[in-house]
Amino acid sequence: MLKRSQSVADIECGVQSARRGRIVGGTESLPGEIPWAASVWRQGTHQCGATVINDRWLLTAGHCICSVFDEFYKSKQLTVVVGYTDISYNDVNQPLSRIIPHPEYRCNRKSNDVALLKTVRQMIWNSDLRPACLPQASSSDFSGTPAVVAGWGFTNEDRGIGSRPNVLQKTDVFVVTNDECNNWYESQGSKIKIISTQMCAGHEQGGRDSCWADSGGPLIVRGNKGHSMVVGVVSTGSGCARAKMPGIYTRVSRYTDWIVENVNNDNARSVFSLFSRRG
Repeated sequence: MLKRSQSVADIECGVQSARRGRIVGGTESLPGEIPWAASVWRQGTHQCGATVINDRWLLTAGHCICSVFDEFYKSKQLTVVVGYTDISYNDVNQPLSRIIPHPEYRCNRKSNDVALLKTVRQMIWNSDLRPACLPQASSSDFSGTPAVVAGWGFTNEDRGIGSRPNVLQKTDVFVVTNDECNNWYESQGSKIKIISTQMCAGHEQGGRDSCWADSGGPLIVRGNKGHSMVVGVVSTGSGCARAKMPGIYTRVSRYTDWIVENVNNDNARSVFSLFSRRG
């Protein structure tokens, strides 16, 4: 299967500096192994994951920017930590200047669960901070493809047993067709229905999965030239790592055009503003 990628960054996307290798059933990642993974913070602690896609923009889940009152957070209420595998450092948070939820996303809904975050300052690339590639809008089916999901979320569905580690966790999963995923969920008595803008990844027997506080983080596959693409955004599911109940992700390829349009329009506004001031 040809897995085509594209980029909105000013450097080569999807390149790792560390190539060897809790999330549930996962292991600690190495510095630079997943250099596009970012942590979204609120009130001094990790809340969600995100993916760096260029030097000012990150991709996350829509529900990560929703308050308990089902209102979108203002940009000053959230910060991000980028370029760190260990997020126990508390002095490296980047402030945000903009939060853009998908126009059809509503808090407490599962569809169109995607949002963009813009940092106040330009991110400076190094071996521990790189952008991920985006899938082409036409590259909608990654069924059967091995993937990696990463995050700083809980290591067990039961938070009394699991912990929320400071070091980025990763685990290997497989992308499952929507039809098979729906059949699996139905076989477990679940009423969850996976729609075309979503995708599933996990294992039939369970054991490896994203979990609480992994939301917004990346589901990554390798493209045809070895570049890593963020094909899914951790969105929802039923518990964590249960058999025949794989994680449910926002299917990024269905939103690539929206992402590119917003980033490019913002770049155009920035250039126009710069020339206006000079004029």
